[in-house]
Amino acid sequence: MNISILASVWCQNLGDELILKNEIQLLRERYGQDTVFRVFSYDPQNPFLKDEYVSYREYFPVGIKDISNLGRNIKNAASFFVTLMWSDLIVIWGWGLFYETEVQSTRSPLDLWVYRMKWIRVLQKPVLFFGVGIDVQTELEIKKIQKIFSYKKAEITVRDMQSFFILNELGISAEVIDDPVFIDHDSESKWQILLIQSVKDFSPKNLPKYSLLGQRVGVALRQGYMTHAKSPELEILMIEEFLSLLEEKWAHIVLLPHSFHQSDSKANDYVFLEKFLKESREIKTTMAEVYEVYTGKQIDICIAMRLHSIILSYVYGIQIIALSYSQKTDQVLKKLSK
Repeated sequence: MNISILASVWCQNLGDELILKNEIQLLRERYGQDTVFRVFSYDPQNPFLKDEYVSYREYFPVGIKDISNLGRNIKNAASFFVTLMWSDLIVIWGWGLFYETEVQSTRSPLDLWVYRMKWIRVLQKPVLFFGVGIDVQTELEIKKIQKIFSYKKAEITVRDMQSFFILNELGISAEVIDDPVFIDHDSESKWQILLIQSVKDFSPKNLPKYSLLGQRVGVALRQGYMTHAKSPELEILMIEEFLSLLEEKWAHIVLLPHSFHQSDSKANDYVFLEKFLKESREIKTTMAEVYEVYTGKQIDICIAMRLHSIILSYVYGIQIIALSYSQKTDQVLKKLSK
């Protein structure tokens, strides 16, 4: 079985890489352990998952308006069409892949997917949309969504009810599935949610009253989501006050960047969390190191804003203080709180 995956893996994001890792595990269970995968990525040179049956290709197009990319795009176009013809199944995934607004040098994201699906239709290849997210508003965007998903050879699974209802309104059937990172660890672990708090309402005073003496506390925060902070400077002051309070309770702080974005410092957790680094604290410097913190249970508690920090803490039996900042984190916490 030959499967090509049009993925959302690039820019050194641990959550995206773990979705791919576990998605491939699920596809192997479905189609056989000897299945061969070709994965399209915007960063094929730095894969997190290294496997003899998995190879990586660069997406086409990339920066098509830049004439200096002409040779690169000719090569990538050839690779794209050859891989589509090679494939027995094409898997399209991304926990938030289909939306109209994105800063990039190529066409709008939806136009790119309309273009790619046109060729998939021409070749009459079966498609699995794997846990995709859809976030569109205008009538024009909805028409593009209909063009992308109205394909008789498509099996469609989505990540949330919003995506389900958008497709349902268009008469397109879909199934809601869990984030595949939930299967990253299949043994039963003891865990406990200590506190669930919306980021916009969060205050250190809301922390539960228990001893942190000698506890290793992981901190996985994102820049710009303390919505009650009026400025980036105030956000930094608020987080530093919070971390200092934890240290007063004799906690050892481990800063956990989940994104090491190569070109956008605002999306790079490491650049943000490094601002809080002191001699008494430590910070993990690679995706592999961060992943090992969870798999090796190197922390006792995780203060988790990142979606996949919440999920990894859950599956590896680490106590969670969850700070929810979006619909996707609200939905996962609702599932875990049942």
